[in-house]
Amino acid sequence: TEAAAARLRAALHESEALADELRAAAALFVWVDGPLVTAMRRGDLLLIDEISLAEDAVLERLNSVLDPSRTLTVPEKGERQLETIVAHPSFRLLATMNPGGDFGKKELSPALRNRFTEVWVPAVTAREELLSLLSRTLSAADAPMEEADATAAWDAGDAAEAMLLFVEWLGERRGRRPSSGGPSLRDLLAWAGFVCETQPRLGWPAAYVHGACLTFVDAM
Repeated sequence: TEAAAARLRAALHESEALADELRAAAALFVWVDGPLVTAMRRGDLLLIDEISLAEDAVLERLNSVLDPSRTLTVPEKGERQLETIVAHPSFRLLATMNPGGDFGKKELSPALRNRFTEVWVPAVTAREELLSLLSRTLSAADAPMEEADATAAWDAGDAAEAMLLFVEWLGERRGRRPSSGGPSLRDLLAWAGFVCETQPRLGWPAAYVHGACLTFVDAM
């Protein structure tokens, strides 16, 4: 009888799951948990990049998530009874943003900002750090960086050094010191990413030159 009862419970569970699938198939819209809700349920680390660019209505919903109760009410599901999600104990939320004085940027509201622990990260200007970051990015190139008409092979370190030399030369030509007003780390990584993507097809020299033109020259 216990085996029969277990089979009956399994059959009922399957029938309920099938009924849920049929109702979902007949619905015009089906709710799917987004990154925030999924991370809260699983206890994941959620990174919100450029949080200050989000709409105010979206940011206000984070207040309850960052409260000590760590909850989120989701009325958008359209169910008769509102669901309140309580974050998993391991859930963490990390956000990044540029200073509010930058073009197109805004400051967070005091209510939301006070719920975060702020860490100011200055711009990366040390040559050794830039060289390390560029070398690591360029090491992901699909093909070895070799000059078509030269016997010496280029590696990621050589390519990174060449990029920094060009940036320093460009800064001198534009009357800028290396420590002030130079290109951002984002610009350098965009150039390195372009080289990684195009070097197998264009070759090292063309990828280097076209990347520099797209990143720096076209922006002048």
